[in-house]
Amino acid sequence: MKKSVQLFVAAAAAAFALCAGAQDAYPTKRIQLVVPFASGNGIDQLAREYAEVLRTELKQPVVVENREGAGGIIGGTVVMRAAPDGYTAMVAAHPPFAIATLLQKTPAFDASSSFEPVARVGAVPLVAVTASSMPFKTWQEMAAYFRAHPDKANYAASGVGSPGQLFTQLIKAKTGLPLQEISYKSTAQALTDVLAGQVQVSLVSVPAAAEHIRTGALRLLAVGSSKRLAAYPDTPTIAELIGQPGFEASVWYGFLMPAGTPAARVNKFYDEIAKASAAPRIVEFMARASIVPGLQNPQQFAKSIHDDVETARKMIQVAKLRPE
Repeated sequence: MKKSVQLFVAAAAAAFALCAGAQDAYPTKRIQLVVPFASGNGIDQLAREYAEVLRTELKQPVVVENREGAGGIIGGTVVMRAAPDGYTAMVAAHPPFAIATLLQKTPAFDASSSFEPVARVGAVPLVAVTASSMPFKTWQEMAAYFRAHPDKANYAASGVGSPGQLFTQLIKAKTGLPLQEISYKSTAQALTDVLAGQVQVSLVSVPAAAEHIRTGALRLLAVGSSKRLAAYPDTPTIAELIGQPGFEASVWYGFLMPAGTPAARVNKFYDEIAKASAAPRIVEFMARASIVPGLQNPQQFAKSIHDDVETARKMIQVAKLRPE
């Protein structure tokens, strides 16, 4: 009997050690990074840069999948429903992540409870851009033109709850500009019509517009950062232009996993994201894309999301947006 007990204890210890070893070995297969927006925009570019670094770090495939639609809700729902095993993560952006479901009568998910925050990695300001063919060259000239031609005061936005839509509505509320929205499914589609001169202006992330600004196809009217950007020192901030000190239009980027993902795997993935964030490739990309680095761990990120959701509720009221 004593020998049987000893054998049982030994077997249990071996099984425990095997499980622990398996956990320590995470990850052992492909990791999927879901981007809830179309390819080619700022968050997609960031996800692909991280994927390249993580592949080397983890010695496992890391693939990026674009699941765009409904201002980020479709991709968010895909991740929420994924197995909480640490092999599916969403590369999210605020405000879409914190705001999109607040504009639904029946929310698809809850930003604070449907996911496990992993890491917030940085934030990028939005910029107001127009085609070089437009008859105005500055924000002030644009405002005067829109007031004189309200039928032409159109802006492009990539869906309800998107950063461009929300912040432009806030600007409209603060300035009284007669802005009319033209809605698109993605930032790339919106920029296509802005570049063609079919829509007058759009508020988009720096990475999405940078190359078009560099070539002169897009004219930069204002930046949404709290201070002027080093890359565009002569371009005023929106806060300066609308007389609203402290106004900021920016988007944070971060990684989240489905609710219920084991803390050990969340923390392990955070450690890898933290290492990747210090890699020269990521540092150089962030500088090039005007992303301000700002790493937050799971606990810090969770608090930020909670605070963002509460702020978002107030912003929606100011912008007079209603759930649909």
